Amino acid sequence: MTATAKDRTMDRREPEDMDVRKASARLRSAGSAQSRRSIVAATELLGGIANATADAFQSLNLALTPDSVTRSGLTTCVYVGIREGNVRFLEDLSRTSRRVFDAFRPPEPDDPAPAAPEEITQPLDYQRLAKLVASEMRDPEPPPTG
Repeated sequence: MTATAKDRTMDRREPEDMDVRKASARLRSAGSAQSRRSIVAATELLGGIANATADAFQSLNLALTPDSVTRSGLTTCVYVGIREGNVRFLEDLSRTSRRVFDAFRPPEPDDPAPAAPEEITQPLDYQRLAKLVASEMRDPEPPPTG
């Protein structure tokens, strides 16, 4: 089995869920901004194009082995390599573009309403804080002995 462009990438993690309609994707602190989601989708698309292109050239290289050229001729091998490369390119590109376009599909009327982001921390009660500080200033703790 030959190595593909995907095998050569640093991406060993599970693909990120780019569906901006899902609450889990919207509520992650690092993924809450729509602009970040757009950048991730754009880089996913560009990376998919790069991988598809690399796979296409790999197909061409595999078709141009010395044995194949000797057996079938250079013209036939170039034709087969370009044909197979084109097929791999378009298949890879279709998978990538489907993922990106599905992530940006507008919600349908039957889709559940987006969940409101939950507050991670409680708002600060400044009056209570002021009372605690004033109380602490009136009755300071004695210095530790020992």
